Amino acid sequence: MKVNRFTAPTMAEALKQVKATLGAEAVILETTEAPGQVTVTAAVDLDAPGAATTEPADGALLSEVRELMSVVRELVDEQWRRQPPPGGRGIRRLHRALLAQGVDGVIAAALLRETAERLERGTRLDTALAAALGAAPPPTTPSVRLFFGPPGDGKTTTVVKLAAQARRAGRRVLLVGTDTYRLGAALELERYAHALGAEVRRAADPAALTGVLGEPGRADLVLVDTAGAGPAQPGELDELKGLIEAAGTGAGRTLVVSAATGALAAANTWRAFAALAPDACVLTKADTAPGGPIVAQLWRERVPVSHVAAGRRIPDDLEAATPQRLARCLLAA
Repeated sequence: MKVNRFTAPTMAEALKQVKATLGAEAVILETTEAPGQVTVTAAVDLDAPGAATTEPADGALLSEVRELMSVVRELVDEQWRRQPPPGGRGIRRLHRALLAQGVDGVIAAALLRETAERLERGTRLDTALAAALGAAPPPTTPSVRLFFGPPGDGKTTTVVKLAAQARRAGRRVLLVGTDTYRLGAALELERYAHALGAEVRRAADPAALTGVLGEPGRADLVLVDTAGAGPAQPGELDELKGLIEAAGTGAGRTLVVSAATGALAAANTWRAFAALAPDACVLTKADTAPGGPIVAQLWRERVPVSHVAAGRRIPDDLEAATPQRLARCLLAA
């Protein structure tokens, strides 16, 4: 067993180094990102085809790495016995796709296992993978839903797309803006609401949001847009928590996150927003990246992806997520 670290300006370049040095059977153990630099730690079993020689692993890592590599090898070998080539290459293909996208090694091993359990002779890989992804519970459909996530990942655009789809269906929609940080945020939402024929309100704090949601005869669907917040912004995250508490336990909570989010950022994003208990996620910017790391992270946390957005057209570039669509995200590499 060999473990090595690779540093490059981008994740794609680092993963190319991994494949060139350790071969296609390598497993990603950890990724770290800094301005202008990505570091990937990867491991490979020296008995695996294409494995190359490098420096030995640190002793503290060996037991965990051996266990992880054993899981992957057993899955591949078992499927190879049950379903000889060409069908038997399914788990290998999935393994390579997850590696190419930089999916966390532990999550990848778990996803490989659940997919392998659903693979039988004649079963397509994408069908088995979709079945594994479909284990997450469906998102709830309350009349009030709050949207939150990292800055710039498309919350406002997502809210407007959902509002436009609801208006097409003949529903009365109320848009509520709570973003007091971004210049022009309130005006942007008002313009969208006017174009859609929807109502719009502003709520600068939890008390104001309670008042808006308590208005009699409100719309059939209330969509609450919030200010972006990240793992390094505890103050903004606390404000979000206050808004969620003001909305009440019956309100839905949707995490909006970009498909371009890498494995490390996906883990950090989840840790930042886990306390807000999201019950759904919208995957945005799927036209720029497949989204494997964040889809895999959400699968492990059993948070369903409700929609996938692949463009800025309103409302067309937003589709309901299905297990088959998410399987394509993971197999895209």
